[in-house]
Amino acid sequence: MATVAHNPHDVFFKQYLSHPSAAADFLRQHLPTAMASLLDLTRLELVKDSFVDEQLRIHFSDLVYRTVTTAQTPLAVSLLFEHKSYPDEWVNFQVLRYQVRLWEQEFTQLQAAQNEARKAQTTKGRVERVHTLTPILVLLVYHGQAEWKVSLRFARHLTGLQDPESALAKALERYVPDFEPHLVNLTALPDEAIQGEIVTRLFVLVLKHIFEQGLGGQLDEILTMAAAVLRQPNGMAMVVALLRYLGRAGIQVRKEEVAQKLLALLPKEGGMLMQTMAEEWIEEGKRIGLQEGRQEGQQEGQRAVILRILQRRFQPNEESLQSLAQQLAQIADERVLLQLVDLSLEVMALPDFAAKLQGLLAGLAS
Repeated sequence: MATVAHNPHDVFFKQYLSHPSAAADFLRQHLPTAMASLLDLTRLELVKDSFVDEQLRIHFSDLVYRTVTTAQTPLAVSLLFEHKSYPDEWVNFQVLRYQVRLWEQEFTQLQAAQNEARKAQTTKGRVERVHTLTPILVLLVYHGQAEWKVSLRFARHLTGLQDPESALAKALERYVPDFEPHLVNLTALPDEAIQGEIVTRLFVLVLKHIFEQGLGGQLDEILTMAAAVLRQPNGMAMVVALLRYLGRAGIQVRKEEVAQKLLALLPKEGGMLMQTMAEEWIEEGKRIGLQEGRQEGQQEGQRAVILRILQRRFQPNEESLQSLAQQLAQIADERVLLQLVDLSLEVMALPDFAAKLQGLLAGLAS
């Protein structure tokens, strides 16, 4: 899938559930037991194609797996991640469009295979026609801030069919499409109900609390679980993905606190992980700087870059940010401002930047 590069929720979702073992355990925990028992989750194969077009991309991140049932019937399992912070009234219509796109691709392949068979047939041979498409099981994964109150029954969008028990709905039920995806509402899931292997529990816990101030007090638990995940196959990549997600999407998650706790939990790996994160912050800052520096004037642009980087990295309060802006306004030397851009990318704590900025101002005043 061509994930929106700047949406950290999409990236985190795909980095975790693109591992078949992680996806299998997630499905075990969040599918109805009767459905999960019919699937052979040991045979999940990730489909590399995306079925999300530009319009659907504002709604979903998608992952599609193919597997078979215990009776060897092919089945597609689609994980759709609803990454908006509120439920969409028309989300089930978007799901239908998504399913049709998947079937269209499959239908095209079936038609091509049948045409090839016709070309190869002999006068005595017969072409075996394939009439079926793969069933699609859609899981809609939601972790937004708003309570989910939207009905997922598709036929409610059709005039006169809002009530499934009405005479018209009963009369038309065989003539119109009606379905609903399986909703996995992480927002409504109590912490004590989060189960599964540790990778699954970590993934769900982070997604559930990512919109809360300071992760809703769950930072210690999340980092403790991350330390355990680190020992597993693909563990380092998963923990790095987690830290990047916390850095980009966590609300008032202090990098210094994360660094201190990681070093305490992981004396050997903590430093390396934080170095990785520091490099990530620097690269992100450079991207911000290049974009904003081109758009605004030289000096004002450099000041804006510095404040933006500090805001993104350390989330200072409004008073601190205004104080820094006032101090930066006193500096007109572009070379000094450029040094401060570098400094804003390199320091590990906001007080370090403030102290060096004051030192520079004192030097310029003398």
